[in-house]
Amino acid sequence: MRKKVKVEITDEEGTTYSLALQGKVSHDKVMRMMELIDLLGQGDHNPAESNVPDGSTAYGKILKLIQSSYSAKEFSSADIARDYEDLHDSPIPLSTVATYLSRLADRGLLKRQKFGNSWVYRLVHLSSSQLAT
Repeated sequence: MRKKVKVEITDEEGTTYSLALQGKVSHDKVMRMMELIDLLGQGDHNPAESNVPDGSTAYGKILKLIQSSYSAKEFSSADIARDYEDLHDSPIPLSTVATYLSRLADRGLLKRQKFGNSWVYRLVHLSSSQLAT
């Protein structure tokens, strides 16, 4: 059976955008499609370039970790806490990671969705070179 996924979005100016996938639809392809939709919603505003935390702080290190390891996949605060501790050989409370992820989502750098009892996050913006892969 041939699969088809179609998404239509209307912006605040009334313009309707339609994106469709047909054929071998995978989770990765749907996620890329959703990233394109996020880019459409951003317009000329690029949140990844504004309000970027200092890379020498835990907050900045978490954002850098997300950008390098989770650019095209979903993650939880537990994933980030585990990888942060492995990378920096330093413990970080899960509550701290959850707070930082919430702040990054509030700033528009991450999207978050409720999944059961927890939040699942993903980056809002992919560069054009990442979209081409």
